[in-house]
Amino acid sequence: MSIVLRKGPIAATAKITPSTSCTKPSLTQRRSKWATNMFKGWNKSPNNNRDTSVAAPTTAQELDDPRKRAAFLRRNMQGSVSDNIFQDEIDAAAKGPNVGAESFPGTSDPDAVESYQQQERQAKTRENMAMVTDPDPRSRLRWQRKKVIQMLRSNGAISKEDRIKMTERQLLHKSEFMPTSVKKLVMLSRQIAGKYVDDAITQMQWSKKKMAAEVKYYLEEARDLAVAHRGMGLGKVNGQTFEEPKKIQTKDGSWIEVSDPTRMYVAQSWVGRGPWRGKEYDYKGRGRTGTIQHPSTSWSPSLNPASYFSLRAF
Repeated sequence: MSIVLRKGPIAATAKITPSTSCTKPSLTQRRSKWATNMFKGWNKSPNNNRDTSVAAPTTAQELDDPRKRAAFLRRNMQGSVSDNIFQDEIDAAAKGPNVGAESFPGTSDPDAVESYQQQERQAKTRENMAMVTDPDPRSRLRWQRKKVIQMLRSNGAISKEDRIKMTERQLLHKSEFMPTSVKKLVMLSRQIAGKYVDDAITQMQWSKKKMAAEVKYYLEEARDLAVAHRGMGLGKVNGQTFEEPKKIQTKDGSWIEVSDPTRMYVAQSWVGRGPWRGKEYDYKGRGRTGTIQHPSTSWSPSLNPASYFSLRAF
């Protein structure tokens, strides 16, 4: 709002207009005024001006009613996809052909169903799936040619090792590198080689060696993997146990009784040297020094079922 005052007392902001006549010069003053204070009530909610005697009902109080709570859940759980970024794909999928009448009862166009099934069959052809099922065809052809030549040389006869591999199940497992030497860990490896898994775990449980606990842990891990991945050790569950124990002669000529042919045993057990964990000086007399290297060693077991062809390590 602008106010025009004439002949005001303030001369600092006055604008003097010279007159050409002989009368007194007139003074024109111009001021500006804010109608309202824009900073009044800053950072205050407009609800503060309301009457506080009557409190508005909160959402928690409204949800105490079971009917309102159910309506609130229905309204919030069933969202709308009108503004969804995938709305075009949803509409296309809704308008596209269905897989079949048994999957979608609303299907009434058999030609659309047949065309969709034909597209699915074309998408899963050998050429389209070759990247996954046959990533290296040249190596596969070389391996097949090698095996065919071996069969022709042996006149179709299967060797003992091949027959054992075809009839028995096997699990190879390897532990992490443990902070010990090959000389110390090989003693534990020889102790459990040829024993049943349960007996080997018992041996490691009561052993005084420092790495016996680690060997026990990896042996239990190998047993669990054999059961889960290879289906080994499930003779009692599948009813594959013998009614009467059978005596079987092992490789060294001894006889043992086997009642469960799926019972696992440690067929092979070996150790491997790992990288050096560190080095330090070995101070000797007369100014001489040496180097002490801290080794690491891994342990690898091979678990096999106690069937006729697998009893080779006893």
